[in-house]
Amino acid sequence: MNQAQLENLNYWLEHYSTGFLSGDPEIDPNIQFKIDHTYRVRDNIFAIATSLDLSPDNIRIAEVIGLLHDVGRFEQFTKYGTYRDDISEDHAALGLKVLAINQVLRGLSDEEKNIVETAIGYHNKYLLPKLLSDDCLMFCKLIRDADKQDILEQLANEVVETYPNRDEYSPKVIESILEGRGVSFTDAKTPADIKLMRMSWVFDINYSLTLKRIMDMRFLERMLAKLPQTVDSQRVYDYLKNYLGQRLNLGNKS
Repeated sequence: MNQAQLENLNYWLEHYSTGFLSGDPEIDPNIQFKIDHTYRVRDNIFAIATSLDLSPDNIRIAEVIGLLHDVGRFEQFTKYGTYRDDISEDHAALGLKVLAINQVLRGLSDEEKNIVETAIGYHNKYLLPKLLSDDCLMFCKLIRDADKQDILEQLANEVVETYPNRDEYSPKVIESILEGRGVSFTDAKTPADIKLMRMSWVFDINYSLTLKRIMDMRFLERMLAKLPQTVDSQRVYDYLKNYLGQRLNLGNKS
């Protein structure tokens, strides 16, 4: 992939996404939120790919994946008035339909097209399939890191109500995290469970730069402050903090 192709895709995404801005105060802030998210993720994936000393072509492919990973979100919100996949459509699958209908990837080689579509298709899935090529797996991990980094930062910045100091956690959620596993959305029964589930996303971070940025933004500390202060919430925080520290130490030694 050359620089001209990347610039053309940047141009297409800009005009496609801003075309959903209608002047409606109920819709536009939501569309703009996803536009802003898109460019932050593009910047994140560029930084991660650069930190891995990837080739210029692969860095450009990564940038394209960052640009297009949420392209289905704009139609999703306009059509359904929500970003919840469970009550509308899987936004990754919808994004692939948008790209196909508009022939957005027609200038890419078959290999590049397959990588971009695979990474977009799996960027929001709970787990990656086992039978992916090495290249597809790498780009899938890149977009998942870049996407989660921005989501986690927005969650950390979010202002929430103050919880009363009582236990609002489901035992299954606590147990899952303390066993080093992520939390399924179906197991999260309370608002506090959902915040713990999001904290558990650090288990699905792949690259040292992302881990460092999560540490630097004090994500775990800021999320802990939004939770009921109990023995369980402290145990989860301590476990995840130790996990991040160990991962970073291993990365620095490799």
